[in-house]
Amino acid sequence: MIQQIVQILPKLMANKLIAAILVGISLLPIAVIAEDKAPPDDKAPPTGRSSGGRGCGTTTQPAPSNVPALILLAPSSYSGKTISTRPTFAWFVRDAAAVAMEFRLYEQENNRYKLLKEIKDDNFKTFPGIMLLSPSNSIPELTVGKRYRWQVELVCDPSRPSGNLFAESEIEVVPIPANLKKQVESTSDRLTQAKLYAQANLWYDAFGEAFASPSDEIGLKDLRVSLLDQVATDDAEKEVLRGSEIHSLQR
Repeated sequence: MIQQIVQILPKLMANKLIAAILVGISLLPIAVIAEDKAPPDDKAPPTGRSSGGRGCGTTTQPAPSNVPALILLAPSSYSGKTISTRPTFAWFVRDAAAVAMEFRLYEQENNRYKLLKEIKDDNFKTFPGIMLLSPSNSIPELTVGKRYRWQVELVCDPSRPSGNLFAESEIEVVPIPANLKKQVESTSDRLTQAKLYAQANLWYDAFGEAFASPSDEIGLKDLRVSLLDQVATDDAEKEVLRGSEIHSLQR
């Protein structure tokens, strides 16, 4: 019996050594992933709104029916699509107090998102209502066939980043269907073009056309309401978004 134990002891020790090596190797990817803060491709789609009903704590006004302090204006139930390589980005801020904000645009690459553009400066501050970041050369031209993630962060306290509010959403740039291209090019009417985009589920393009002009034309107003209702998740959000003042941001 003792002889048998002596014979198998070296094998047991060798197996334990191999197991220890395998465990150590298996831990290495975990450490690498933990250092990469970019959202992975298999992450659940972002909701486009800040969590909870709290704001930055700079106002004593109660939150209206727990409407989030920050809502990105993008479809709440699916990833929005666009044919524009320079789409309009827009978001809603609930509270009246002006705070610094930051905008970031990420490009998906190999199941990871890399930072493509960041906007933050002393003059980039919130207004209560809807803010439109109009297309400009300050934001890199997007690529057809790629998916992007965009994020807005409200800097509640520069010395305490963990208390900031942020929301993110996804956008995919797709090629324009040939029949839609002909229809859009056959008219110069903004409302007609916006409706064509909406019918083709090109949310960002429909939104950009509908909100590009301050016109109070009934058709445009109705389309704006319809698009905002697609963002809202309940009646309280619908009411607040519909009554919001619109602010245009130039960068």
